[in-house]
Amino acid sequence: MSSGSGNGRGMLDVSVVVPVRNDRGGQLRDLLEALSRQSLGRDRFEIVIGDDGSDDGSLQDVATDDGLVRVVSGPPRNSYAARNRAARAARSTRALAFTDSDCLPDPGWLEAGLAALEQADAAAGDIRFSVPEQQSVWTLIDVESTKDHELQVGNANAETANFFVRREVFDRLGGFDDSLPEHGDFDFARRVVEGGGTLVYAPAARLVHPARTNARTYLRMHWVMHRWYAARETRAGRLPLGLTLRWWLPLVAHLKWRRDAGRPLRLDRPRLERQGFRPRLLDELKALPLLYVLLPYWGGAAQLRGYLDGRRLR
Repeated sequence: MSSGSGNGRGMLDVSVVVPVRNDRGGQLRDLLEALSRQSLGRDRFEIVIGDDGSDDGSLQDVATDDGLVRVVSGPPRNSYAARNRAARAARSTRALAFTDSDCLPDPGWLEAGLAALEQADAAAGDIRFSVPEQQSVWTLIDVESTKDHELQVGNANAETANFFVRREVFDRLGGFDDSLPEHGDFDFARRVVEGGGTLVYAPAARLVHPARTNARTYLRMHWVMHRWYAARETRAGRLPLGLTLRWWLPLVAHLKWRRDAGRPLRLDRPRLERQGFRPRLLDELKALPLLYVLLPYWGGAAQLRGYLDGRRLR
């Protein structure tokens, strides 16, 4: 990607796109502060916030007079509709960088992501987890099983928490499929690869994401992701994994997933330790029935619901 200066359309190296609906807790402010410390010159990127129908007034004073932070508002739909809206209004014709309001990018995040696009159409950066003061076995499962971009890129997946794409590629593919509330990023990454594009892992483009700390938040995420995965598959005429016999055989589905992913049969201690977590033996004993019994059946039930959604959508 070539360098540029100024804040006119096409002169910016990259537009950072962030979807928000009601900035509870002021997380967006922390993100904007982290972006103000980027090693990339401040006149070389803009921040476009896709407002997904906020009604709490939290985005009123976010935009800046120089136009380098803008808010593009619309009715409440979902985060992918907000990203598409912001991306359409973005002024960089070179690259788009996607992140979320609860993320904190390293100072070199943008430069590293743009460097990855020199040889690729899209790049998925490294996602690290912040270590919460209060953590549980659910925290360890969250860190161990989600947002592993190094693994996901090999499966043509990537998440918009830390994702870079050439603007021409984004426009050519029509942006994210925002007709469903989840999996729009996985769907987009798959279309990049299926269309002959290159998707790479960019470990130097690093940011920090909060880890979930309790069963309620993790199980809700697990349900939502499995439900809408199944809805997308069913709508496309494909059979979701949760409707296969193998999924419902005790241990089989998760054992196969861990084997295919190169994960150990217990908690992935090396990954956890790289993230700053030190699981105890008691944590391992608590995690195993959750990993091999509860989560597969919980996810399977969500996929059955998603299958019905998908049939209705078809």
